[in-house]
Amino acid sequence: MQRYVYILLFVSGLIACSHSPQTQQHATISKANMLHGESISTEPVFIRYPFRVAVKDSVAVVMDLHCDSCYFQAFTYPAWKPIAAFGKHGEAPDEMLSADKFQFDSLDSIWTLDANRMEIRRWAIIPPKKSVVLKETITLDKNLVRTLDFYRTDSCFLVPGYMGDCRFLKVAHNGIPIKSIGKIPCTSTHKNVNQPALAQAWRSFTDYNPRNGIYAMVTQLGEVLEIYNLKTNFHFTFFGPNGEPQFSTSGNHAIPDGIMGFLDVKVTEHYIYTIFQGTSFKDIGRRLQQGKHSEDGGRNLYIFNFNGKLVRQCVLDHPVCGIDVDEKTHTMIATCVESNQPIIKYKI
Repeated sequence: MQRYVYILLFVSGLIACSHSPQTQQHATISKANMLHGESISTEPVFIRYPFRVAVKDSVAVVMDLHCDSCYFQAFTYPAWKPIAAFGKHGEAPDEMLSADKFQFDSLDSIWTLDANRMEIRRWAIIPPKKSVVLKETITLDKNLVRTLDFYRTDSCFLVPGYMGDCRFLKVAHNGIPIKSIGKIPCTSTHKNVNQPALAQAWRSFTDYNPRNGIYAMVTQLGEVLEIYNLKTNFHFTFFGPNGEPQFSTSGNHAIPDGIMGFLDVKVTEHYIYTIFQGTSFKDIGRRLQQGKHSEDGGRNLYIFNFNGKLVRQCVLDHPVCGIDVDEKTHTMIATCVESNQPIIKYKI
């Protein structure tokens, strides 16, 4: 396998505080491990597009990005027996127009994001009654445009910026923005690009661990990992071999012409786990012209420490989209849209 090199690039001025100069550092992995997973059925529940998964104690929640009825399904864990579906798709006030991200804190705090309605909702699962109850709804400020990602902390929501004027924002629990942080770490190549288009190209998946203060952002295009330590106010940006997102513009829209990059990120107590795809849009277009299917999901698992060193690289036997990691049991649960058995369990 091609040697994987990450270049550590310090970006100054992204957070208003004093930083000491950083030097370039290199991390290399010369050998990748092959991981073989165990496929798990969710029958009798049909999940059309299992995009995200999270496990907490004895309950697992799966998000169906293109559902027939409900966006979320709760299961017992590890038996994977259905508990209840929630987040019904529809236009009624108590229904959801879209599901874009969810956060599973506890049985009475499952937070879901509806980007089309610009709402974050809190749900409670009651396993003995096989029911899920909507507890509260928060409407996000319209100035946030169309929020596609979030993480709820005790003091605020962390929300990526989608207008190009900042990297992410702190948003109060009432949905009102209270602080903008950072800027998109692009090179001079795209500095004069329309800002909303630039923000589209740099759309990132995010995760945060409140215990260690690490907030990670990974680009959906290109190969960029950003690590923010919100306790020490340090920020590092790592460009992989495929570099930053490559794209052209049409008005306020970005048209990707590089690669599909990261698909998910998980920050644990000790590491940052990422799923990387790496397929070029040229290859995707070529396969479409040939009437062939391009694999949906990534087979590369990259594990970083909080200093940005790539400590482990694995190749998965299934293409996966979403992950959840339990370091205590050395278990990774992943979603696979290419299989009739949509949940894959890996020992890592």
